[in-house]
Amino acid sequence: ASNGAYPGAPTRTLPTLLLYPTAGRPGAPAVENARPLTRRRSGRFPLIVFSHGFTASGPAYRVVLERFVRQGYVIAAPTFPLSSGGAPGGPKLVDYVNQPGDVSFVLTRTLGLARGHGFLARSVDRNDIGVMGHSLGAITTLGVAANSCCLDRRIDAAAAWSGIQLPFGSGTYFPRRTPPLMLVHGDADRTVPYAGSTQEYAAAPPPKVLLTLLGGPHVFFTAPWFEPFVRTTTDFLDGYLKHSRRALRRLATDGTVPGATSVRLSLR
Repeated sequence: ASNGAYPGAPTRTLPTLLLYPTAGRPGAPAVENARPLTRRRSGRFPLIVFSHGFTASGPAYRVVLERFVRQGYVIAAPTFPLSSGGAPGGPKLVDYVNQPGDVSFVLTRTLGLARGHGFLARSVDRNDIGVMGHSLGAITTLGVAANSCCLDRRIDAAAAWSGIQLPFGSGTYFPRRTPPLMLVHGDADRTVPYAGSTQEYAAAPPPKVLLTLLGGPHVFFTAPWFEPFVRTTTDFLDGYLKHSRRALRRLATDGTVPGATSVRLSLR
């Protein structure tokens, strides 16, 4: 389809940043095209597809995403063709309705790399899959994980940062059997209202978590919110993708930092 002055293209292309654990010194800089760390089936790494915000890109979140890779996750971060900052013809917000399908496509293609003799063979746990996203990417995440329009049943956990429910055709939110959901939102967000996440939390079935960033803005990847956000999100992911009860028990403590964060949760 055309977009502004751009006449359109015959295909929908999704350049994807692929981040994965590799052997090396902990804390060392990331290495391009390194050999993936391989493990026996019981120790393989869960896969997460990350969705970026409006006018951004997958690589724009690399520093944030690397924190989760270092905790033992493989992350695929596509750049969406029409909502990214480099979209031909200019960014197009309304294309978000097509992005849950993009996430499912990227998930399928990345899982393909984990089969047989693929690049990620013996690295990816193909049975534990998550999705995350920020802003418009959080809306996309809610679409693919919690809306009947495009619900992908392969997803085992979802985390939406600074998001809100937007319509996806005639789809409805929170049909039966949606995965555990974590919502992260600053209560001083001037771009997407904090009420978006409080309403989602109220509507979602358990298990569910709401991490409130006290005084937090729309883009919150700085002190004092960033470290509690990383710890709490890692607890959530470890709980539902690595099946760690200990991680779930840490959620309440890690999510409660005076002057920075508070947490509400319902895990049953």
